[in-house]
Amino acid sequence: MDNTISLKKYLLTVALGFGLGGLIWGVVMYMGIPDIEYTFHYSFAIALSIFGGIALQWFSKSVKKMAVSVLVVFVALVIGFVVTAIFQYPLYLIGIYLSSFFMEPLASAATFNKFLNLDPNITVGDFWLFFFIIGIIVSFLYSLFFKLKKWSLTWRGGVGFALGSLIAPVIGNSFGFLFDCQLVSYLLTFSLMSAIFGVFLAWGVWGSEN
Repeated sequence: MDNTISLKKYLLTVALGFGLGGLIWGVVMYMGIPDIEYTFHYSFAIALSIFGGIALQWFSKSVKKMAVSVLVVFVALVIGFVVTAIFQYPLYLIGIYLSSFFMEPLASAATFNKFLNLDPNITVGDFWLFFFIIGIIVSFLYSLFFKLKKWSLTWRGGVGFALGSLIAPVIGNSFGFLFDCQLVSYLLTFSLMSAIFGVFLAWGVWGSEN
């Protein structure tokens, strides 16, 4: 990467790349209603890896590095999908228990479910532990292939995707309810969640190279 690139510029570029991938993810999910019932549709791996992977290496100006970046992100997302699918029941139950433990004093479970997930049956916020693990896998494998600092990148990837899955649906649903438009909820939720993940990944990559 060009060392003259500022952190702010790099974060914005990667956020836009992952955000665009998330936007496509959201469109596919919305168009699949009600047949699609699982959040991790294959579109998320394809869209995030292409746009996010290219964005992560955009300033390297190397087509080879961009291609490797896309491949690494795609493979890591697929691995993360498989791992979380295998352990989905314990992960879901643990995630629900922990989130309800911390959030119950603030509002009812029904209220949180209304804002953390998408109608009619797409789970987002309740899968925060899934996103945490997927984020860890993506960032760890990325650090291996590009020889970056493992710990600083790995924790950021996990925390970023988990935070995104909790923050984005609240914002997406708020605007969706405001405009009475389910499409708005989907587009904002998936694009913002992906962009937040991208920002944390970029933060880790930039810190490892500068």
